Amino acid sequence: MSVPPEGPAGQGPTEPTDPIDPPAAVPQDGYGPPSPFVGYVYTPPPAGGYPPDPLISPDFAGWWQRGVLVVRRSWRQLVILQLILGGFTLAAQGAAAIMQSLALRDLDGFSDTEIPPLGTMLGASAVGFVATVAALLMSTLVTLAAVRVVVVTATGGQPSVADALRGAIRRLFPMVGWSLLAGLIIIAGICACILPGLYFWAVFTVLAPVVAFERGGAIGRCFNLFHSDLGRSLARIATIVGILFAGTMVAAVVAVAGDVVADPLTASTPALVTAALVSTAVSVVVTGVLRVLTDPLTVGAYADMRARLEPLSSAALANEINMR
Repeated sequence: MSVPPEGPAGQGPTEPTDPIDPPAAVPQDGYGPPSPFVGYVYTPPPAGGYPPDPLISPDFAGWWQRGVLVVRRSWRQLVILQLILGGFTLAAQGAAAIMQSLALRDLDGFSDTEIPPLGTMLGASAVGFVATVAALLMSTLVTLAAVRVVVVTATGGQPSVADALRGAIRRLFPMVGWSLLAGLIIIAGICACILPGLYFWAVFTVLAPVVAFERGGAIGRCFNLFHSDLGRSLARIATIVGILFAGTMVAAVVAVAGDVVADPLTASTPALVTAALVSTAVSVVVTGVLRVLTDPLTVGAYADMRARLEPLSSAALANEINMR
């Protein structure tokens, strides 16, 4: 807060000057540069301190509470994003799963002396690969859009699914490139030993926010953020990974149960189709429900990690994401 300086005698105070560009004051002794703080008065913080940031938290409980609060305020937009992803994934991967089950059953019908039509199985595998890639691209797009929804909600705005998707498209290809590199690093860690792979997976959990808010050097930035406060980072990331891992196990159990009920080698065509669709649908629903919670938690974890390295606020994040 600035105090307008007094004007000449009898003329009252002069017009206030721009606080960003304070007036130059000539030092009375004639030495040294003019002070930029002449005419300004320090304003102490309000009683009780400044209000807490809606994303950045001082402890684990604050991080969890902020994430849940964002979910409560933006659950409709987050659910719509997951419905878009779920519908696309169910159509793509469900069809691929049906084709693979039918091809496997057809191959089993040939005797040892007959040459099975391997083209059928290769075609089904190709369809499955294309469906998986398409689902991963859509998942990446929805993840980037969820980051935007979380930031807009945290800063008091009204998030729009359409705006979030349009903004996410601009960062889709950088995210794909960095994700491929991160995936190779994780695979290398798993091949070397399982623990390094898990460590790399934890580090790259905040890759989407890094790509959404920042430019360049995403891999190194993830490592810097993760190690900014290792204990806090581990607590947050372990919680997110644990939630997702539990959901993955539920989906896997349902898939195994579907194979037991409808054996791909002996079941009828309707049973195979039903089992493939139910298994895919359960996986999509479980993953979608969990991501409604974990996406805001991931953005909050990124904000907490980054705030340990540099001054940061939710308003600054909102400004950064609008510039990308």
